[in-house]
Amino acid sequence: MTFATLRRPTPAAIDAVLGDAARPFGYREVGATSYVGAPLPQHLAARYDVDHHLFAIGRGRDTYARARRALAQWRHFEIPWLELHGARGEVAPGQTVATLVRVLGVWLVSPCRVVHAALDEGASDVASFAYGTLRGHPLRGEERFTVAYDPATNEVTYEIAVFSAPELALARLGRPFARRLQRRFVAASARALARAASPPR
Repeated sequence: MTFATLRRPTPAAIDAVLGDAARPFGYREVGATSYVGAPLPQHLAARYDVDHHLFAIGRGRDTYARARRALAQWRHFEIPWLELHGARGEVAPGQTVATLVRVLGVWLVSPCRVVHAALDEGASDVASFAYGTLRGHPLRGEERFTVAYDPATNEVTYEIAVFSAPELALARLGRPFARRLQRRFVAASARALARAASPPR
């Protein structure tokens, strides 16, 4: 089942997607992004587009603490043109969420499930989680979000590492546009997290 429609999906339709605990992942390499701080496995490049983005979002341990909390609370999805559904409470393994966007007049509901999370406060200078696409998502693959503090430089960074490939015919036909949309999301997500990590005014 795919989730592309000319009419905006109803809340009940989105809830049905989120409530389908038996919905399988749409790809085989579940958990391939779990090695935080390491490059994604090279073999993925044979079947996927592999992307790595790194942003400096501030300095200091206080900024890192705010960024870690923001990541755990899904605040890097506070993007005007995107809706995130199912993000109740903090990120947790097994949690299912779905994004809703309108692209060229078509509404897309894109379900994902959290595959791993390491977000404990004070546990380290790195906090991370990843989610993977479920059947019905326009793409297949996995995306990891990481914030890190470097004591040597006092810098706080935000990393997005992802491997993905088109799954639906719509995405395959519009692959260049889909890639642009991915880049747009990455930039918007970095801005959202930087805002959330900024000192309170």
